[in-house]
Amino acid sequence: MKNFKPEAWMLPQPVLILGTYNADGSPNAMNVAWSGQWDMTEIMISMGAHETTENLNRCPEFTVAFATVDTHVAADYVGIVSGKKHPHKLDNTGWKSTKAENVNAPVFDCFPMTMECRIKEKLFESETGYYIVAEIVNISCREEFLAEDGKPDVEKMNLITLDPIHNGYIALGHRVGNAYHDGKALK
Repeated sequence: MKNFKPEAWMLPQPVLILGTYNADGSPNAMNVAWSGQWDMTEIMISMGAHETTENLNRCPEFTVAFATVDTHVAADYVGIVSGKKHPHKLDNTGWKSTKAENVNAPVFDCFPMTMECRIKEKLFESETGYYIVAEIVNISCREEFLAEDGKPDVEKMNLITLDPIHNGYIALGHRVGNAYHDGKALK
C-alpha cells in the first residue's frame, strides 16, 4: 500500500455544467466538479470567484446539466475559459439554450438531463467564493434517454466523471448490480 498527501480525490466526481444568465441576459455556462448530493432534494456545489458566482449573486437560480462523452470537449472548454474575460464563450461550444420552465436559467440542448435549482443557502461566503446548498426544483430528461419505465436511463447517457488524479475524463460504464438488493445475499 502506498500513501499520498490529502488531495481532492473523491471518486467518482461528476462533471456538471452550471447554467446561469449574465447581467446582459446572455446565457453563461461553467464546468463544476466539486459537488454532490446534499439531501434527498438538495445538491451542494463548491464555487470559487467566477462570472457564474456573480450571476448567482444577482439571481439565485441555475441549471445543472450532466456532461457526456459527446459533450466533454465543450464542457472542458467552459471550465477553462473565463466568462469574465470571454463573455461570449458559449459561441464556441455550439450549444443552444432555452429558458428553463421553473427557474430563471438556461437549459442547454445537448445534455441528456438537466436539474433546475434554486440556492437555499450559501456557506462560508468570502471573497474567494462559497459553497451552495440548492434545492432541486425540477429535473428534465430528453425522451431518448428514458428507460422503459419512463425514468431516466443512466446507461444511455454516456456520462463522464472527472479523474482528478490524472486530469482526465472517464466514461461511466454499465450496470453491474442492483442497489439495496444484491447485499441481501450475504445476510
